[in-house]
Amino acid sequence: MRFIHFGPVIGGAVISPVLCKELLKRGRETTVSHTKQLAGHLDKENLYTDKDKHWFVENFKQYFIPYFRKIQDQHDPLFYYAVHPFKKCMIQNLWINFMKAGEYNPPHTHSGSYSFVLFLQVPEEIKKESADFKGIGPGPGHIRFKYGEEQPEIMTKHSILPVANEMWIFPASLYHSVPPFKSDVERISVSGNILLTEGVGVKNTPTYEGGELSFITDKAEFNI
Repeated sequence: MRFIHFGPVIGGAVISPVLCKELLKRGRETTVSHTKQLAGHLDKENLYTDKDKHWFVENFKQYFIPYFRKIQDQHDPLFYYAVHPFKKCMIQNLWINFMKAGEYNPPHTHSGSYSFVLFLQVPEEIKKESADFKGIGPGPGHIRFKYGEEQPEIMTKHSILPVANEMWIFPASLYHSVPPFKSDVERISVSGNILLTEGVGVKNTPTYEGGELSFITDKAEFNI
């Protein structure tokens, strides 16, 4: 028997704890609020600096490449990137989220082509809340992805309990949400948007250039 899967591709990766620790340190030093530009009901969501974005690309590109290879390996002729392989991609923005008790993200999408979330701190209290949760929706502090219309025979939702040092990459147009938790703790994550293009990258912007797929910034280049 053969099975056919179609729909959004979500990719997960375990990130080096050393890199996550440095990313958290840089995030705690950020001061530019990004809250008013986001859908979430969080008090503190700050943008990383351009310098931080360059550092991020140079150190995290290795985790994105397998996902983009998977996307370009799609053989469905109706799939846009199977017909128009992308040549470049750039990090549009990068921000850190400090989520506290009672805060939440309603269902929303992002700008760009693809997005990602990297969990830096997930307290044990949230995991316990999740284990004790008796509802039918996603557990407290989970990230839930939703695709398409509700149908009884088709799974249109998928929820993930965050784990520290794990990153998830997904299409920017894919609806996702995060329900609140009750514990007096802080759930910390980093999010970003990636724009795929076929043209020349923007000067001084962390960029990913393809053909054979390579990350490019104004300082360094990485080829597969």
